[in-house]
Amino acid sequence: MNVFAYYNYRKYLQDYYEYRKSVQRYFSYRAFAKRAGYTSSGFYLDLVKGRKSLTPQMVPKFIAALGLSEKEGRYFRLMVDFTHAEKPESKQIIFDQMSALLPRTTKALSRQQQEYYKEWYDVAVREALSVLNISDNYQDLALFLNPRISVPQAKQSIALLFNLGLIEKVDGFWRSVNKSIASGREIPALFVHDFQKNMIDLGKAAIDHYSTERRNVSCTTMSVSPMGLERIIHKIDMFRKEVVDIVRSDDKESMVCELNIQFFPLSKEKELALSEAKPFPEIDETSKGGSDEE
Repeated sequence: MNVFAYYNYRKYLQDYYEYRKSVQRYFSYRAFAKRAGYTSSGFYLDLVKGRKSLTPQMVPKFIAALGLSEKEGRYFRLMVDFTHAEKPESKQIIFDQMSALLPRTTKALSRQQQEYYKEWYDVAVREALSVLNISDNYQDLALFLNPRISVPQAKQSIALLFNLGLIEKVDGFWRSVNKSIASGREIPALFVHDFQKNMIDLGKAAIDHYSTERRNVSCTTMSVSPMGLERIIHKIDMFRKEVVDIVRSDDKESMVCELNIQFFPLSKEKELALSEAKPFPEIDETSKGGSDEE
């Protein structure tokens, strides 16, 4: 489990438990509690569900039980503070401290995020440098992207990426300093909404521009319970992390692609009567489907 891939310690603990359970059948909340030196076997689940929070006194015990290194432990401690912080200013300060601890293979943006995500093509240009040999041939870079950009835009984008420390010259060609960039699940809400909207618009255009062999666009409309909603969001998070792992280990890249994941309400939420409400509603995954359109 890569602790540096997370910004919310509750999500990390949830995935850590599921991973350990998958590789060690007899791993349990009680077993972890014993390792961490506390008595309540339900405390771990309370943390994951947000019913309780890790205290400063408990953090060192969890670091030890999780088997984290000294650097990973410092990151985990900051991640706890980041999860508990309520003000955007506080989150940003902690996020900057977390970014400084990330391995070189992953670069986390901080105050420069707003500038980096201002234009959709700045992100695409950075990825294109893994495919093309670009020195001063900005026209090749401009024509490579789809939709294409202008030569001045390509040149300006290279200058921005260099000033942000995201690219460097290697053997005469521009290359990314880091394999991937992380912004975290909470951070986009502060900085990159406009970027996400632009990428969604490009996704709409892709339906007309690319055949089904070159794209995957589908829609599934469904009705779910609160528990089902939580499980689906978790599955999407896990899938996204798996895709990032593939990208980090990939080589011989030949194109730049965009993955947009959309899952959102299409209605208000029905308020259940007390007699209907269940604390942990179950989902029958075999009998309940949905409307699925490609």
